[in-house]
Amino acid sequence: MHIDKPIIIVLTIFIILILIFFLVAPEYRNFKSLQSELGIKKAEYNAEYEYYSQIVQNYYNIQNNSEKIEKIDIALPSNPVLADIVYYVQDQASKNGLILKSIFLTKVPSMSDEDSIKNVGFSLSLLGNYKSLESFLNSLEKSSRLFEMDGISFGSGSASTQSTQFQSEDVFQFSMQITTYAY
Repeated sequence: MHIDKPIIIVLTIFIILILIFFLVAPEYRNFKSLQSELGIKKAEYNAEYEYYSQIVQNYYNIQNNSEKIEKIDIALPSNPVLADIVYYVQDQASKNGLILKSIFLTKVPSMSDEDSIKNVGFSLSLLGNYKSLESFLNSLEKSSRLFEMDGISFGSGSASTQSTQFQSEDVFQFSMQITTYAY
């Protein structure tokens, strides 16, 4: 039996084409889809890597600025401890030569109900001279806590005058409304 070479060549090419179509082409399509999925996964990985590296960088920035953040927490605490505020005001008044006669908490309306900053207001009644009041106000201004003066009024305290050998100081009664904040 004698087979022509051109027929064998055509049959071989036909079989190769069928094998390529049914065996190689599906694997090639599978390879291309896996390659595109790999590209997508690499892009997701790079995005997550950048995200987490940014978180690490922010963490180290927070650690480096922890003193500043602590000062902000003192200036604007998360919950106002009224005893601390009263103690601080009483301590500063006595250090500056004033007598704290009374302190009353007042209700201060907040800017809006959705506002996260809470207002804590109080009224003070103090007894002393102008110089003591000035130094008291300076100490409140220099404190790390935020205090806002809403109003100051004064009158004669007890019509008494303290006199020393060289000077006389008038004693006045001061009333002031102060607001501090918390978040």
